[in-house]
Amino acid sequence: MADPGSVLSHAEVEELAPGFVLGALDPEEMAAVREHLASCPLSHPVLETLGAVVPALALAAPDTRPALDLGARIVAAARREAGPVSSPTAVTSTGDDATVRAPLQRPAEPVVRLDVPGRSGRGLAAWLDAFRRPAGAFAAVAVVVVVALVAWDLRLQQQVSDLDAYRTAVAQVLDAAAAPGGQLAVLAGASGDGPSGLAAVTPGGHVAIAMRNLDPTSGTQVYEAWLIAGSEPPLPIGSFAVGSGGTGALNASAQGSTGGSGTVIALTREPGPGATTPTLPILAQGRASAATS
Repeated sequence: MADPGSVLSHAEVEELAPGFVLGALDPEEMAAVREHLASCPLSHPVLETLGAVVPALALAAPDTRPALDLGARIVAAARREAGPVSSPTAVTSTGDDATVRAPLQRPAEPVVRLDVPGRSGRGLAAWLDAFRRPAGAFAAVAVVVVVALVAWDLRLQQQVSDLDAYRTAVAQVLDAAAAPGGQLAVLAGASGDGPSGLAAVTPGGHVAIAMRNLDPTSGTQVYEAWLIAGSEPPLPIGSFAVGSGGTGALNASAQGSTGGSGTVIALTREPGPGATTPTLPILAQGRASAATS
């Protein structure tokens, strides 16, 4: 779980979405999520969907209040089950040994009081509250389970969507590389870990990039692509934001010479769009070469 004292990333907010819409997070976490939502320009489909689901579930929960005469009907059923009660007799002795049979006094029946809710606040009202508690607890658990399932389904849909978007971006890169004079570059970090992807450059200056394993951006942050041809300074190509899926794509036209074979394409993370010089470190880079030989 994210540290509530730090600024939450887009992915962390998506993870906390079910607890946020249910109001089940700690106060610090609730405040951190609100702070992120106030400044993040990206959409939050999980929060939006769950925010619409929870009220609908609450309205769909059936009213489990028993009928007001349920207590009286229970008592009446118990009396019928017991059957009629005969009056027993007791034997008393007289002075002349004559026996006299006299009926025993039947003890008074207990009085069953069923208070109406809203009058005394006790009796039947308390009993009905106790009756409602198990069903209410079950409904609450059902809401939590449904919200968790909806969140899981949304994440799965997002993963499939991200994968499809990455495949489309890779296809566009390969198409550009296959064009006459096209060049292909494999982008990777210095250690071989972290972000990786493909890039293509055409003689006309078109650049196509497909990246994966990127950390999500937040606020105004973007990933900027750079083209470095020979000894010329890095040329900004374009920027893109990244969601929780960690994939990104770019199709842009480089304003300037794309150089020949050996042109380097690099990727950095910038605090905002419009950067004119790269912010180190370079996250991934690759040298372009002819796609066909």
